[in-house]
Amino acid sequence: MEPFYWTGYCSKNRNQAISEIEHIISKHGFITNFKKFSDISISLVIEITERKIDLLYNELFEYMTLKDFDMLSSESENERTILINITFTKGTGDFKIEVPALPG
Repeated sequence: MEPFYWTGYCSKNRNQAISEIEHIISKHGFITNFKKFSDISISLVIEITERKIDLLYNELFEYMTLKDFDMLSSESENERTILINITFTKGTGDFKIEVPALPG
């Protein structure tokens, strides 16, 4: 079965948004892989039961902007893959990770 490709845009704080998006996804499926691209975007691979895809899309759509998706209205228990790229509109491309000073 072909994977679904979703594109999303989020205007919220990146760290808070990633946490909330992870929480939403974990209610319906599993994140099996992710890639961070600076502080501008992330790509996620999600494994999910087909019957839960519409619910996931609707919850994510309430939190951020997603491109249109034709609802499946499926009751199938087949496992499906969703590839989603999320762009953070407040990203600068200057990704910094603060590392605390170590004693000694």
